[in-house]
This record gives sequence, C-alpha cells and structure tokens, in this order.
Amino acid sequence: MGSRAPRSYTIRMKAAWAAVLLLLAAAAPPAGAAAAPPAGAAVVRLKDGASLEGTVISSDARELVIRTPAGPRRIDAALVRSVEYEAATPAGPTPSPPPAAPPSEPWRSGDKNIASFGFGLAAPLSHVDFHAVGGGHANEGDLGPLLSVRYLRSATSRLAAGLDLEYLHRPATVSPGLLPLADSSVSGDNLLMLAVARWHLIDHGSVRPYLLGGAGASRSWTRIESAPIRGFAWTDTGTDEARRLVDDSVWAFAAAARLGVDFDWEFADPAVIGLEAGWTALESRTYGATRSGRDLGLTSVSSRLNLFTLAARWSWRW
Repeated sequence: MGSRAPRSYTIRMKAAWAAVLLLLAAAAPPAGAAAAPPAGAAVVRLKDGASLEGTVISSDARELVIRTPAGPRRIDAALVRSVEYEAATPAGPTPSPPPAAPPSEPWRSGDKNIASFGFGLAAPLSHVDFHAVGGGHANEGDLGPLLSVRYLRSATSRLAAGLDLEYLHRPATVSPGLLPLADSSVSGDNLLMLAVARWHLIDHGSVRPYLLGGAGASRSWTRIESAPIRGFAWTDTGTDEARRLVDDSVWAFAAAARLGVDFDWEFADPAVIGLEAGWTALESRTYGATRSGRDLGLTSVSSRLNLFTLAARWSWRW
C-alpha cells in the first residue's frame, strides 16, 4: 500500500501537465501561421496578377477569407502574393476640399500704367484756298511722318485715360494751280497735345481692339512758297526767284478719333504691340501772309486742317 500512493500521485501530476500542454497547444497558432490581421478594407493581390478588393474576415496559414461585393471568397494562402490594407481614417469631421482657384483675371490688376511710343504716317485731307488773289487751291502738304508718345492710366480692364503728345510733319507738295503762272508748294508741321481716353472692346485675349478719342490743342505751322514758271517773272521786280508768301504758326483746338488693336502676346509680356488708324482735325485758323505775299495782295490764308493717320505702337505696362 505504501508504494501505491507515490505512484498515483505521479500519474496525477503527469495528467495535469499533459492537460496544461494541450491547452497551450490549442491556444497557440499553428506553426508557420501568421497572426490574423484585424478585419478591414484591403486589396488582395494574387500571384497570377489578379486582385480582389473587399473586407478581410480572417486569414491563417491555409486560407484567407475576404468579403467582396459579389460575396465571401475563400482563397488558398499559397496563391496570395500580398495583402494591402487601407490606412485607417482618423475620426472627426471630413475636411472640406480646398477652395477652387479663382479664374485668372483678363488683365493684370497691377498693370495700371501704360507708356507707348508710336511711329507712322499722316496724310493731309484739307486744302488752302487762294481764290482771293485769283488763284486756286492746294493740299496742305504731302504724306509725312508721325511720332507719338502716350501715357495711359488704367481705371478698369477696359478703360484707360491719359495724355498724348504727337508731332506730324507735312512735307511740301507741288501745286501748280495755287497761283496762276507759278509753281507753288505747301508744307507745315503740327505739334498736338491731347487728353485721351481709350476703351477696349473686349477685356481679354491676345487680340484686343479699342476705340480712342482725344481733345486738346495744336501748335500748327504752315509755309507756302511760289516761283514763276519758266519764261515768266514777278510783275513787281521782273525776277523769277522763289518767294515765301505765307510763313506763320497759330494755336488751334484739336480733336482726334482712332481705331486700334493691341496684340497682347505672352512671349512679349509686359510689352504690347499695336496698330492704330484714325482722324485728326484742327479748327479753322488764319495764317498771316509775309511781306512778299502782301505785295501780291494776299493778307492771310484761312484753313481747317484734317489729317488721316496710321501708326504702329509699342507699349510697355507696369
């Protein structure tokens, strides 16, 4: 009897340890198996290149179970290449999307100053009249150069106002009919100082037509010379030299109307190239005759000067 107690005790201890080991073995994952990840949205990529999207329900060393829109799918673990879980979205309100960028302005709000230089041609459209001394009429000069310097200040994307300084030269034009039996020429110059306003018909684009109007003053010079034709002479001296009959300058009111277009190309920014055509008018003024003119009975010449202008412009804005 004394030998049975230790033996029974030993058997019971072995049975207890065996039970503990069985419990530990049941609780431990199978050898080589990875711990099952928490269920969540994931992309399962297979070794044949296919992929499945859904929620991983479970996974072990033998298979992976994923719930897809078509229903649960069981996949052999040997066929899985990788499992990519989506990052968890932090709790809290969904951030609002950033505000959309405002549309680009059709003009640069900082570019309010515009300086431009123009060069082109001016053609007189009016005449001087010598009917008072038995003569005819002649153009007030020939086609000549035009130079312009302009400054504008933008008020809006379309409207700008400023000052324009223009110089127009009228070369001499030969006028045989101005005085009987004489060859005559008429020439002159004009310096215009105008307050101008410009209105672009559109406020965006690389080609922008505009209207421009101006009013101000002009200093005008007019010169008229005559010489007897071959075989004739002046009646008072019997000579045939050229005489200046009119050489005078006056101030006159001036007005201008122009139609132009700006070519606002990005590669030239901040420069702008343009073309401008229009009309310039001076009020009728009286030019006094010289002593030689008064000797012929000419006291003065009245004229209203009109000119057609065409110019290219180069502008700089800042």
